This record gives sequence, structure tokens and C-alpha cells, in this order.
Amino acid sequence: MLLLACGRVVAAQSAPAADPFTRGTWHFDSEVVAASEAWNYNLSHEEIYGLNEGITYGLRDGLVLRANQRFAYISQRSQDGVVLGLTIGLRGRVYQRGRMSAFLQGDAGISYTAVAAPPRGTRFNYLAIGGAGVMLRVRPSLHLYSTLQLIHLSNAKLKGPARNPDLEAIGPSIGMTLRIR
Repeated sequence: MLLLACGRVVAAQSAPAADPFTRGTWHFDSEVVAASEAWNYNLSHEEIYGLNEGITYGLRDGLVLRANQRFAYISQRSQDGVVLGLTIGLRGRVYQRGRMSAFLQGDAGISYTAVAAPPRGTRFNYLAIGGAGVMLRVRPSLHLYSTLQLIHLSNAKLKGPARNPDLEAIGPSIGMTLRIR
């Protein structure tokens, strides 16, 4: 009986870390982001402050599928807006050493606001988000990460070229990923 108990303790101590880039694993992601318009083609300057939550699934070692819901506040020249969005994308590890991983990620999706964003734009817009970041294992199932993101919000000329201002913002995010299965 004592040998069985000792064997369980040793097995628990030597259990591998829950790498968020492992094939077949599910993780919960949550991050906050702050971004400022990088270049200005719409005669206005916007800032984005957001909270993103989602899940990831390991497609293969080093590559995960991401699905996120995005909630963001846009500070703009006219009336400020709240953006609700859904995106899907990929995160791929490009480097790993010890507890640290570097990655690239890209997401695309749709969004809706109660007011036009940016000004002269539309309520419905497409989202394209890309970034690079680093992730650090804190506990076997908890990782913290930080990214530098480029956020593109545009309606892709759905209402004609006169109503297609876009928003190009760049900024950092910090977040965590937690293994759920």
C-alpha cells in the first residue's frame, strides 16, 4: 500500500506541463488590449481598449486554433462606441526555450457597434488582427502571455468607397491561458 501511494506521488511530480501548443489540448484564453491608431486615413484618431475571451485547441504540436469573443471600447472624435466581435484564427509557436515560447498569431472575424466606427463608417465591420508575442509557463496548466497586435477594422466597401474609413491600431495586450481539458 505504501509503495502504491509513493508511486502516485512520484507520478504526480513528474507529470508533464500542460503545453498550450500541444495537439489535442483545450485552453481558455483571456486578455486585455489597448491600441492606438497607427496611421490615419479617416481624419480622426481612435483608441481601442478591449477584453477578449476565447478557447484554443491544439491542431498539432506548435499550432493551435483560436476562437474569441471580443468586447472593446472605441474612443473616437465623434460619439464613442462599443464593439462586439467574433474572430477565429491560428497561433503558432516559432521558438521555445524552457518555460518560454514565442509565437505569431492571426485572427479574422466580424464586429458590430451601436454607432458608426470609425466616424463616417458603418456599424457592421470586419476585423483582421495579427500579432507576435511571448508566453511564460507559471504553473503546469497556467501560462501568461503578452503580444503586440495590429488591429484592422473596416467594412470592406460594403456601403461604397465613400463610407469605408478604416481603423488601423497597434498596441500591446496581456493575457493568460488556462488548460481546461
